[in-house]
Amino acid sequence: MFAPRQWFRRGALAIVTAVAIATISIAPAHAQSDVHILVAFDESAGQNTEGIALDRTGDVFVSVSPLGDLWKIPAGSTTPQPFGHVDGVVPGRDFGMLGLAVDVFGNVYAAVQSADPAVDGVWRFDRRTGDASRLPGTSAIAIPNGLAFDTRGNLFVTDSAAGAIWRIPWGGSAQVWLQDPALSGDGSLGLGVPLGANGIAYRNGVLTVTNTERRTILAIDRSRSIDVVTTLAGNPDGVAMDVFGNAYVAINLQDTIARVAPDGSIGVIASGDPLDFPSSVAFGTAGGQRRTLFGVNFSLSEQFGLPPGFGPAVFTVDVGAPGVPVP
Repeated sequence: MFAPRQWFRRGALAIVTAVAIATISIAPAHAQSDVHILVAFDESAGQNTEGIALDRTGDVFVSVSPLGDLWKIPAGSTTPQPFGHVDGVVPGRDFGMLGLAVDVFGNVYAAVQSADPAVDGVWRFDRRTGDASRLPGTSAIAIPNGLAFDTRGNLFVTDSAAGAIWRIPWGGSAQVWLQDPALSGDGSLGLGVPLGANGIAYRNGVLTVTNTERRTILAIDRSRSIDVVTTLAGNPDGVAMDVFGNAYVAINLQDTIARVAPDGSIGVIASGDPLDFPSSVAFGTAGGQRRTLFGVNFSLSEQFGLPPGFGPAVFTVDVGAPGVPVP
């Protein structure tokens, strides 16, 4: 997650976003795949899409960050429908609704940052009604960002400002699971606060985490041991895993989806138009879509001095390997 140029306040701290544009130089692992637009959103209406997750039936859920909205694209459809909403997100002040995850029952979870302490935290949306309730203890998370379930029903949440990962046990309250300098930002993006741990994904007992400012991909096992898989030339955001242990990473300002192999080698899956500040990725779940990577354009490039791009959208790209099944 990168935020638009905006102010938000946590206690007495005011933050202004001013991102330095980094270059990226990554050797292609193979011929780049074609990117297909599934659904385009209306940026003029504030519909900047930041997070994405799919349930077991192939329904696609998308967070519309500045509006605090959760939208659903039913399996096989290209028509998004309003599904849920969190009051108290103020466009231009808050990061809003960010990362998403879906539990084994089909309920949807969203990380929400707001200067309003009654809003900030992780929210659960009922799979039938879309009714929202905040998970206990999550109001203490500074900037809740990425979400990932393990196979035991634990929900892990990256805290981008605190350089931490929180764990929410099934039916329990959020607690800090790991806080480490490797998860912290270094201030290199000039945000006023460090922007560290961001995207997160689970596979075979290991959490893969991106650190946006340090440009690292981290592997964290159950013992909380941290290994640096690789360091990128650009700043990574969301991440998803295939069954072979490859990580697929959204790199915002470079309009790139990269693949990071377990040995740390890096290749380009797709880059350029129609990618437009891609922020989150997730694998397809329905029949015939396990090798399809879904993603969203956050569409903030022009706010950082780049030409306007395609605009906010949900896109797909065939990556040739099946994703890790939804826990």
